[in-house]
Amino acid sequence: MTTFRELLGRRLIVADGAMGTMLQDHEPTLDDFDGHEGCNEVLNVTRPDIVRGVHDAYFAVGVDCVETNTFG
Repeated sequence: MTTFRELLGRRLIVADGAMGTMLQDHEPTLDDFDGHEGCNEVLNVTRPDIVRGVHDAYFAVGVDCVETNTFG
């Protein structure tokens, strides 16, 4: 298995993406936010399917790793 350091030596690595925008594309409801409108972190608990869908979208275009959103 190739290590992260080896990959850095061979190709470009992008370490950021549009997580918030992609979450909002799913049009989460106030119930999805558990009453905390716009608090994307809570979607990790209330709607992990949305978060997983964003991760899957990144994997579909060929990224090697994804991490869960951390806004606050």
